[in-house]
Amino acid sequence: MRDFSSKRSVILLSLIAGVLALIASGRAWINGTLNDGVLSTNAVDVTGNQAIPGYFGIALVACAGLLAAATAGRIARWPAGVISLLGSIAMVALTLRTLLDPASAVKSRMSSVTGHTGEAVARGEFTVWFWVAVFAALLALLSSVLGLLGLRRWHGLSSRYEAPVDGEAPKRSEESDWDLMSRGVDPTDRT
Repeated sequence: MRDFSSKRSVILLSLIAGVLALIASGRAWINGTLNDGVLSTNAVDVTGNQAIPGYFGIALVACAGLLAAATAGRIARWPAGVISLLGSIAMVALTLRTLLDPASAVKSRMSSVTGHTGEAVARGEFTVWFWVAVFAALLALLSSVLGLLGLRRWHGLSSRYEAPVDGEAPKRSEESDWDLMSRGVDPTDRT
């Protein structure tokens, strides 16, 4: 478990989930039909962004939370990890809601295309892209959970990323300036 919760593994899983969510969100998730007395039978495809508006934005929040946790100080890591977890839980919940009621997404899409909001019987079949989106959501959830498990062992950015002070070379110490600031110590105070 320790290797899977390393910073590198968690970031890699999170980035894979984000890329899969990006690709899947623009593709057709549901091939649907709508049987209506006025419009007869119509076929419509529902993309991920139409079925779940903001799906990719939520995936981006989940990925960005883990990236922020990887670069933040000790104290800021926890809120960033929790934000990532909440984003990934939202991804899973919204894809499960779509899984339980694909007809609602088909009706919504058809009413936006035709302007007709009457009673109709909608049916929908999921495409492979929906299952890719579900996999991306579960992968984001897994990476968030592993990230929270490994946060204690992660370190912030090293001192090599700090700017030199007054033309000096960056100081090398046991703690980086980020860790000092997390403890409330001003690293620029020379006294």
